[in-house]
Amino acid sequence: MNLTLENVFKKIEGQKDLALKDLTDFIKIPSVSAKEQNLQEAAEFSEQLLRKNNYQTKIHSTKGGPVVTGWLDVGAKRTLLFYDHADVQPAEPFELWDSPPFELTIKNGQVFGRGVADNKGEIIVRIYAIKAWQEVMGELPCNIKFVIETEEESSSKNLASYVEKDANFLKGVDGCIWEFGGRNQNNVQEFILGVKGILYVQLSVQTLSKDAHSANAPVMTNAGERLLQAITKLKNEQNKILIPEFYTNIAKISSEEKQAIKDYKFNGEELKKSYGFDAFPRGMKEEEAKMAYFTEPTCNLCGFGSGWLGEGGKTVIPKEAMVKIDFRLVKDQDPETILNNLRKYLDDSGFPDVKIDWWNGYPAAKTPVSHEFVEICKRANKEVYNHEPEIQPTSGGSGPMHLFEQYMPIVSLGSGHADSNAHSPNENIFIVDFIDGMKCIAAILNEMKNW
Repeated sequence: MNLTLENVFKKIEGQKDLALKDLTDFIKIPSVSAKEQNLQEAAEFSEQLLRKNNYQTKIHSTKGGPVVTGWLDVGAKRTLLFYDHADVQPAEPFELWDSPPFELTIKNGQVFGRGVADNKGEIIVRIYAIKAWQEVMGELPCNIKFVIETEEESSSKNLASYVEKDANFLKGVDGCIWEFGGRNQNNVQEFILGVKGILYVQLSVQTLSKDAHSANAPVMTNAGERLLQAITKLKNEQNKILIPEFYTNIAKISSEEKQAIKDYKFNGEELKKSYGFDAFPRGMKEEEAKMAYFTEPTCNLCGFGSGWLGEGGKTVIPKEAMVKIDFRLVKDQDPETILNNLRKYLDDSGFPDVKIDWWNGYPAAKTPVSHEFVEICKRANKEVYNHEPEIQPTSGGSGPMHLFEQYMPIVSLGSGHADSNAHSPNENIFIVDFIDGMKCIAAILNEMKNW
């Protein structure tokens, strides 16, 4: 390690308490986008963080949560952009938390709170890494841009309109660090180079004007049963999705991506142990499950509601039923086309009464495994963690990466770990990872000098 970078690392270690103080204040804001709650406050806090560190800032209004941008223009040849979000998942069920979700709690070298991993902690990490570099080095090796939205946890439903209006802000960017990442079960850092797309729908049906006594079952249509019949048309027991043209136009997997998947340590047995199941669907072996995770689109029932679910029994015919379903999509699948095909398929299958109440989604995105920006991030990772990162060519999850993909290569990396519990109670990160995350960003800045 060169002496200059070592001095930046020492500065990072010395500002730990200041960074944790800002994170504490950030976590206090219950910016739950699913409830459209405190999004403006979270945006203003993000903007203030950037502004007090000399960024040119702007809060962009949308039809929903605002988008914050920050820019440090130092006249450099290269520009590095960070994409983050200041909204969080709902904290419920509150009773499963060991500490209040919107109060930062430090215990045994870990910090707990909703958003510490996903994604408020990363915002603090990135701002403070750049701050440390400036205080030690004076001049940045590249221009810096931030895009911080407030609806990522609600499918980024208004980010596209922001990107359309502010496209010039994204032009000329040489690389983007995306919002999530960290250590896997083997304590090895992971890079994620893409995301699956998503189509999320709510379906419902109403068969009666009010619930009825189950004595009427011979002569009345049960809404719960009706919707279940429709759902069973969506995929078969082999998990093949039956919507016509669902698999049309799926992009082929490149040879380098296949190799990256082959090299990736999937840890299927650990996954089974962690979630308490014995076998993969369809009798898949671990290598087959790994390939399916990275390359297959899915149809997943997220929740179903109908009839009496309270304590004890109640003999009733429910008047209505509702289901929420997500489709994870792979490269070149279009969510709106699939939505239209779903509607037609339900109609043609005899279910015109099943309504699509609402939907949202976006397509998949990927950066090539061999891109030069990926190599820059890999060298920086080696500097801090002393090992090569494991590469996920695409995440099993989704995000609005497609909006940025046309402008820049993207690497997602961060300070989380395999049990950070993002989206679950007791969300957490380790303080050592918080600090090392800053060091990794500083090391990326160091690599940008020579690009």
